[in-house]
Amino acid sequence: MNENDLKNRRILIKNAEDGQVIADTKILRFDSLTNSAHIGADSLRERRYYNISAYIFAEDCLYEYDGTIRGVLVDNEIEVFLGRSREKEDRVRTRYPVAMDGDIVSVYAGGKKVRLRRPMCMRTINMSASGVLLQADCGCFHIGDSFTLQLAVEEGEIELDCEIVRIQNVTMLTEEYGCRIFEIWIERKNDRKNTE
Repeated sequence: MNENDLKNRRILIKNAEDGQVIADTKILRFDSLTNSAHIGADSLRERRYYNISAYIFAEDCLYEYDGTIRGVLVDNEIEVFLGRSREKEDRVRTRYPVAMDGDIVSVYAGGKKVRLRRPMCMRTINMSASGVLLQADCGCFHIGDSFTLQLAVEEGEIELDCEIVRIQNVTMLTEEYGCRIFEIWIERKNDRKNTE
């Protein structure tokens, strides 16, 4: 990896001791000599030494690293030292916290895809390589229901065809929907400009 691959990419940093998210920000620059990412000093509430897990959202994949933060401030930046990335096999099953709003733009009815006139807003809680956990109002879906979820990301739009495989209550008004992803489309902003 080089700076062009990682600069301005989202990095989610968790404290390895308790699993708490300590930073969710962008990489200002990447130093390949020290294998470290630099983030803004204001990204951390408390500047100190941490053992961390870092998740970097690259263009086509998600990198997962163990590493450290030493808490030293240089030019209003904090250096995040990245160790070796974990094996791909581990990443397939690992769920990553990805809190963002998305829209359900179509549903499957009678084996056909039906576009909704008004998209339904959902909130993603976490994602893995093969699934996504959503939160929405109670009774929106039942196990076995399928739909297309659209997510806006910095690079463009991602559409996920999903099937509900699990439902669990969060409160009296909301439920969490565990979904299996069976198809993914990525439309990049550059691709969209080329077709206009």
